[in-house]
Amino acid sequence: MALNADRGRRPREEYDVRVRACAVDWDDPATYPRSSVDFLVGSDLIYQKEIVPLLKKAVLGMLADQGSFLYVCPEGGRDGLEEFIASMARDGFRLVSKEVAPEEFKENPLSAGDDEECFLHFHELFSTTYVLYEFQKT
Repeated sequence: MALNADRGRRPREEYDVRVRACAVDWDDPATYPRSSVDFLVGSDLIYQKEIVPLLKKAVLGMLADQGSFLYVCPEGGRDGLEEFIASMARDGFRLVSKEVAPEEFKENPLSAGDDEECFLHFHELFSTTYVLYEFQKT
């Protein structure tokens, strides 16, 4: 949220009330938010191609028409990523953007700033190329 505010997209106070994290069971629509959402954010969700239909079901079930699914993942090495991207385009989504995450997104996320602790928990953060995708529901 702070990064978006810093970039001048919207004042932070607009996000403080509207952004909400929740846990959902992708296969259980009863766990989805009560009303459709304008944005879904996902990070590194695909490890096997068998999960692709389930993830798509959840995204379709939660996202409002014209809503955006923002997804970030490593550039390669994820079984099912190519299938996911292709199937999104076939099934009611438009790929709005695909870009390599800027280096500032790979900075140490720990509040204490301890680089050794960061490497222990996020060792691939500094050596992996991450890609940002935006899919819009049509």
